[in-house]
Amino acid sequence: MKISLFVTLACVTALLLIVSGCTQQTPQPTPVFTSPPTTVATTIPTVVTTPLPTTTVPLPTMTEPAIPLPKSIKDSPLLFTISAPEGYAGTTIRAPTYEYNILYKTTIFNPANGDSNTTINNNSGTYIPLSDSLTVFSYSSSLSVDQNIRNIIRGSGAVFTESSVTYNGIRYIRFDARSDPYSGMPAETVIFVANKGSSNERGFLPVIIYTMTPGGTLSQATYEEMVKSFRYYTARTISPASGAETDRPSFYQ
Repeated sequence: MKISLFVTLACVTALLLIVSGCTQQTPQPTPVFTSPPTTVATTIPTVVTTPLPTTTVPLPTMTEPAIPLPKSIKDSPLLFTISAPEGYAGTTIRAPTYEYNILYKTTIFNPANGDSNTTINNNSGTYIPLSDSLTVFSYSSSLSVDQNIRNIIRGSGAVFTESSVTYNGIRYIRFDARSDPYSGMPAETVIFVANKGSSNERGFLPVIIYTMTPGGTLSQATYEEMVKSFRYYTARTISPASGAETDRPSFYQ
């Protein structure tokens, strides 16, 4: 079953059919859900998913232990690093925005998993789950973009388990959805929406998303460790920080 999540605070309805979505305050690409009342429009990643098996049996990778994360990946312009499994890489592209808003999408992925460039370099403002990958959306933290994103998720109609977590000084509201609310197909989508107060010194806040599907091999514990490893630096301290820089295709910057 394919579910698409179009990125607009004013029109956000899809990611949460399969379960994900995020939005910024002024128009920006965002997972499409039903937009809550607000005076300023925002946009977030849209979701397009691939059909999942109809069985409701939990995914085996939900219970397997985490694997080591020896690879450090960093994005100096966005002031962050994140740990990943051996062989992983990162790509950052700028998603289309309107007026004065800024949104970047960073995909942490395994290059060995076939031809994934179409998904990774998709700058339509659409979040497309990619097997064994994790996505970091970096939003310019103008006004109350974090609250707008959370309101969109809460008002989407999808069933989420909501909690608060703090990793490396960044406080997130975490949203978990364990299956497509309409089909019951197995998949785990988790969205971490950072509070505006946790923005870095350049004014960006992270919204981190991962989706587990039957075809994936990374365990949920591994994804969780990746999220926990995400950290911000200052403009002075990012340079000496270890990590391979994310690829930034010139045509998407």
